[in-house]
Amino acid sequence: MKAGRKNLRRACDEGAAVTLAEGESIMQVLTLRGSNVIEVMDGEGVKSLALFPAKFQKSFWIKSGSFVVVDASGRDQALESGSKIACVVSQVLFHEQVRALEKSGNW
Repeated sequence: MKAGRKNLRRACDEGAAVTLAEGESIMQVLTLRGSNVIEVMDGEGVKSLALFPAKFQKSFWIKSGSFVVVDASGRDQALESGSKIACVVSQVLFHEQVRALEKSGNW
């Protein structure tokens, strides 16, 4: 394991419990559109575009099928104003975190 990933894993293990704030939801990554934009789908099957912040680019690698926590609090306002990007990624979930959420019933 490389040094950069080692610290991310350690931080993930220490804060294993994922809590969702108001306006946040868990979404699955469908496609990577390029230039920090990804297409995500929520639990109801609604697809939308999300912004993957530049601060995550060098430390997190996502691919199709990954799960992310998305802040979609301003989704309706963004769509009404004509913006295609409706939400912002706030956290990338590791496989262990996804399994823990499924077992806890918060999924």
